[in-house]
Amino acid sequence: MSVSDSLWMWREDPIVISENMLNGKLWPKVSIVTPSYNQGKYIEETIRSVIMQGYPNLEFIIIDGGSTDNSVEIIKKYEKHITYWVSEKDKGQTHAINKGFEKATGDILAYLNSDDVYMPYTLRLVAELFDRYNVNWLTGLRSHLVDNVVISPLPAATTKFNSKLYKKGFHVPWVLGWNQQPSTFWSASLFNKAGRLFDESMQCSFDVDMWIRFSSFSELVYVRAVLAMMRQHSEQKSRTLRLDFAEIEGQAGTKYQFYSLWFRKLLMKSFRFPVLRKIARIYLGHPRFTRIDWDPVANDWKMIIKPFF
Repeated sequence: MSVSDSLWMWREDPIVISENMLNGKLWPKVSIVTPSYNQGKYIEETIRSVIMQGYPNLEFIIIDGGSTDNSVEIIKKYEKHITYWVSEKDKGQTHAINKGFEKATGDILAYLNSDDVYMPYTLRLVAELFDRYNVNWLTGLRSHLVDNVVISPLPAATTKFNSKLYKKGFHVPWVLGWNQQPSTFWSASLFNKAGRLFDESMQCSFDVDMWIRFSSFSELVYVRAVLAMMRQHSEQKSRTLRLDFAEIEGQAGTKYQFYSLWFRKLLMKSFRFPVLRKIARIYLGHPRFTRIDWDPVANDWKMIIKPFF
C-alpha cells in the first residue's frame, strides 16, 4: 500500500448511511462542484472523498477545463457516481465554478477544488447541523493535508466570525483571518441572495468576495470539527499568484466599504487593553460569534453564542 492509499477515501466500499436522518426527515440535497484542470495526480482522491461518503442525496458536478493529462480518464472511471461532468476549454477556475453552480440544484452547496479532500463524515455532519440549527453558512476547523497523508489543523486560525466584522474588513489574513474555502458550506437561499455568481474578474479571492457578500445576509457559524483538508503543494494557485491582498484591499474603500486598514489594525491592537477593548466593543456594536462544539457530557453537538471579544 502506498502512502496515498492509506488515506480514508481508498476504502473498498462506500460508507453506508440510512436513507433518512435520525429525525425521520429525508437528507437534504447537497451539491458539490469541483473545478478541474490538469490535476490528474490529485483528482482521484478528491472524487473518492466525495462519493465514498455514501451520502444518500448527493449532486456531484465536475467542470474540467479541457485537461491534457489523465484527468478525463479518471473522471470517466467514476462517471456513474457523478451527476454531471464536462471537459472543455473555459475562462479559468472562477468561470468553471460558476458553470458548475448553474447546474446545481441542491439545498446545501459547496465547491471542492480538484486537489482538496473531504473527511469521511463531512456531508452527513454538515447536513445534520444545517437541519438542526437552521444554519445558512457553516465552516470548520482550518486544516491542511501535508506530505499527502498528514492532517495538519491550524489551531491559531480564527474560529470566531461576525458579519459586521466581515463587512468592515477584519476577516482577512492580514487582520483577523478568514474561513477556509473547502471547509465552507452554504444554503441555496443564501447563495441566491448574494447573486449566485462568483466574481470572474478575481483570480484568487473570489471566494472571500462571496463571503463578504454572504455577511450582508447571515452570520457564519463555526463548527469545531475538521470538514476538509486543503492540500499543500508547490503548484497551488494561492501560493504562486499571491493576489489576495491586492484583489481585496484594492477594492476596500469602494466595493466593500471596509474601514481603513490602518484603523482596523489599530482597533486590533486596542483589544489588548481592557479600557480600549471596551470602547472598541461599543464602537463595533458588541459583536458576537456563533460556534457549534461537541459536548462530551451530553454526547451531542451544542451551539453557543458569545461576545466576540
